[in-house]
Amino acid sequence: MTIGVISYSISAFTFLIFLAVLLTDRHKGATKQALIVAATISCAWSFVLAYESLLLAGEIKISIIEYFKNVSWLILLMQLLSVVYNDRLKNKTIKKIQYAILTAIAVLILPILSDYAFGVFTIAQVVSYLTVLNLLMVIIGIIFVEQLYRNTQAEKKWAIKYLCLGLLGMFVYDFYLYADGLLYQHIDPIAWQARGFIYALTVPLLGISVLRDPLWSPEIFISRRVVFHTTALFVSVIYLMIMGIAGYYVRNFGGDWGLVAQSIILFITILMLAVFISSRRIRARINVLVNKHFYPYKYDYREEWLRFIRTLSTSSEESELHHNTIKSIAQIIESPGGMLWLREDSGFFVCVDTWEMQHVSDREPTGTSLPKFLEEHEFVISVDEYLEHPEVYDRLGHLEFPEWIKVIQPWLIVPLIYNDLLIGFVVLDHATARTESFNWEDSDLLKTAARQVAAFLEQMKASKALAEAKQFEDFNKVSTYVIHDIKNLIAQLSLISSNAEKHKDNPLFMEDVFKTINNSVLKMNIMMEVVNGKITSAKSSSVNIISVLEELVHHRQIAGGKPVPILGCESSSFYVKADRNQLLAILGHLVQNAQDASDDHDKITISQKRSPDGVVIEIEDTGSGMNEDFIKNNLFKPFKTTKGSKGMGIGVYEAREIILAIGGQIEVSSEVDVGTCFKLTIPGTA
Repeated sequence: MTIGVISYSISAFTFLIFLAVLLTDRHKGATKQALIVAATISCAWSFVLAYESLLLAGEIKISIIEYFKNVSWLILLMQLLSVVYNDRLKNKTIKKIQYAILTAIAVLILPILSDYAFGVFTIAQVVSYLTVLNLLMVIIGIIFVEQLYRNTQAEKKWAIKYLCLGLLGMFVYDFYLYADGLLYQHIDPIAWQARGFIYALTVPLLGISVLRDPLWSPEIFISRRVVFHTTALFVSVIYLMIMGIAGYYVRNFGGDWGLVAQSIILFITILMLAVFISSRRIRARINVLVNKHFYPYKYDYREEWLRFIRTLSTSSEESELHHNTIKSIAQIIESPGGMLWLREDSGFFVCVDTWEMQHVSDREPTGTSLPKFLEEHEFVISVDEYLEHPEVYDRLGHLEFPEWIKVIQPWLIVPLIYNDLLIGFVVLDHATARTESFNWEDSDLLKTAARQVAAFLEQMKASKALAEAKQFEDFNKVSTYVIHDIKNLIAQLSLISSNAEKHKDNPLFMEDVFKTINNSVLKMNIMMEVVNGKITSAKSSSVNIISVLEELVHHRQIAGGKPVPILGCESSSFYVKADRNQLLAILGHLVQNAQDASDDHDKITISQKRSPDGVVIEIEDTGSGMNEDFIKNNLFKPFKTTKGSKGMGIGVYEAREIILAIGGQIEVSSEVDVGTCFKLTIPGTA
């Protein structure tokens, strides 16, 4: 058998497989039919040339089927161009151009047909004429391919690109073949015999375009596992061939050391191949490569994104956004529940909301292993995978799960990254109905959705900050008038106090007047300090917190409010860096709140003790207490209060801001009808 027989037989076999794949699809259309016709004629053309190569034993014969093969591909290109130009030209104009080109090509073949009918031309003249005609059609084909790719919309070029490359490869090679034959008056036998290989190599490019176009996509399925193992086997064979060739040349040109070097190369070849096959990481990367580039995606991303945005956009309140955040991400991978953790100003991540999953009261510090790993790598953590194959995560960095993860044993942990900062993460429960395993495509989609969620959360946070700033602006305008009235009232009361000396002959009256006036003046002075307090302009200094607490209790005893707080300190002095008036004001607010929430027979205690972080002050009462929802959503927010119209909701918010500003922390625990405890941690001076 000659090289031409092998070459064109391989070409016929590849076109036959390509045609079989096309016929598995039930989609109809002019373009699809034109492609099937072109593939059929090309398959027949390859069989004819293989048969002629076998019979003629090296003699080259250009037959009329060469003409029909080129015409079939030109018709396909004209059909594709008609689709591309459909938005620019009228259909009638397109049809006229197509008919004109086809008519011209048909007229050019008439002399050959007349030769077969009447024997007008010699064989040499027929061969020369067919060479010129095929060369002309090849040139037209190259022009059509260029026009098709140039005029295709940018977003659709990814589907047509490989078809253009395949057809261009055919036409360019044929152009060289025919142009060379016309120049030297005979066809190059080597180029003629190699043409079957060239056409066989272009068929996979046509197949890629067929797979990418939904109107051409075949309805057959090849297992990903089969493709994976076939790819690995193919790469192994190529590798062994290359190393075998290298060993052959080393043996023949290496002299006395040739056989030794060949043995060493053979051993290294087998050893490296064994390492390659046994490496789980390499196999995983090949698996991802095959899934990404050889298969359609498992998600309908348009539908997923519309559903995701629709779920988030219905959120009008912060709590609703938190709930929809969990739901929108969980639904992507059919998770039945999840929880949302967000970063707080105190330096901890806390569980702010849950959806069909138990709430976790633990706090996760920002400096622990889990938040650092999520922020540094933006890696969707599969808890199951980590427990089974921790080496997958160990190669990225240190990762250690906190106790609450070990208790609830979730499925996935999705980081929420905004401007390269971890603002939170979503913990998802196991999907019971999901059969396939978690893979790279799930991870990529979750990370993309998480980025969008993080932007939504930050936007909501910024909107709230602007709203609060506007509220403070309005409050400052009102407080200006309030402070002015308070000053006038203090002046009046002071005047009454000075005039009351005229009635000093009545001891009982004077005792009551002085007590009332002094208490009123004290209360109004404290109110002035609170309303007019400026955190940014406060001057910090070394303050003995014990003396501040003693002064606070003394003022409360004079004011006469009940229950009177009881002070208990384990130290006689402890210095912190803060503004004394601010400390006295915020502690007074907390004590006042405790008195307002307590009956006269209740108890209020103020305690002080040392801790590794500084000093801890606890203000505890046995009053009415607060529910969990109010503590979680309203307690530390301005203008939120349980006192109704009697309170403004500023005191606790201001206390929190001042404590955080000096590097401390404030925590609260409360139970309805049991009582409340505020715990303030303030760092000591160096």
